[in-house]
Amino acid sequence: MNKNMFKNVVIILLLGIATFSMFKYVSELKAIFRLQDSLTQTQDQVAVLAQEKQNLLQELDKEKELKTQLALKNKGLKDYLKASKDRIARLFHDNEVIQSDREEVLVKFSILKAENQALIDRQKRLYLANEQFKSKLSSVVELKKAIRELKSRKHKAPDLIAEGNQGFLIKDGRSNDLGNIKIEVVPARTKE
Repeated sequence: MNKNMFKNVVIILLLGIATFSMFKYVSELKAIFRLQDSLTQTQDQVAVLAQEKQNLLQELDKEKELKTQLALKNKGLKDYLKASKDRIARLFHDNEVIQSDREEVLVKFSILKAENQALIDRQKRLYLANEQFKSKLSSVVELKKAIRELKSRKHKAPDLIAEGNQGFLIKDGRSNDLGNIKIEVVPARTKE
């Protein structure tokens, strides 16, 4: 019996090892399947992360492009602002020049207005004097008085009439036939 028992023990032992091996094999297969599932999930996560990375890189490129565009736009706006400041400064300067010109024109205008008023007053006085002369000279009696007055003034004035024809070739409708006339122009003597 010893042999049978020994055989039985060996069979039981082999059956135990086989059972243990099978359980171990099944548990290892389960672990392998879990690891494969875990690996598949990790690969899926890696693919998702790679896709997210790609999306983030695209977004980063877009942000860089946008930043470049904004920098260009900012530069353009700065240039426009500088040009606007220069233009405003020019406009203020032009405004000052125009204001000073305006003040000069206003002063000249007030002077011209005063002169115009003086001319209007003078024209009115002359018009009144002219009307007085017209009314005075429209009558024969007044006209004769004016002629006598002029003649008396003429006799009182000093005699400025010189002898000769006073340079006229024709005087009082008569020709002064002097023949050939030679005119010489002699420069005046200067003190040196």
